[in-house]
Amino acid sequence: SFVRSGPLWCSVLLDPTLSRPHVAYALGRPIGSAVSRNRLRRRLREIVATNESSMEPGWYLFGADAPALTLTFAQLSTDVPALAGRATSRNRARRDRAQ
Repeated sequence: SFVRSGPLWCSVLLDPTLSRPHVAYALGRPIGSAVSRNRLRRRLREIVATNESSMEPGWYLFGADAPALTLTFAQLSTDVPALAGRATSRNRARRDRAQ
């Protein structure tokens, strides 16, 4: 399932057969220069690594729009875990409805 918070978005597919979360980043050219995209990717990776123990096993895809480049590390540190949590909850709710 897909959730958005400002310029950030996250899609997750929970998979209890995995031992940990697997994360990818979708940061295309419209966001900005390669330097800007790589800086944002490094920041997101650091935040995810710090919060990985609280994330459920599954496949996560984080993406962003250009305004994400203006967010501070502190803002991202708050937004990314909350976004992952909302995406996880939505995925779980969809799975429960389907059963």
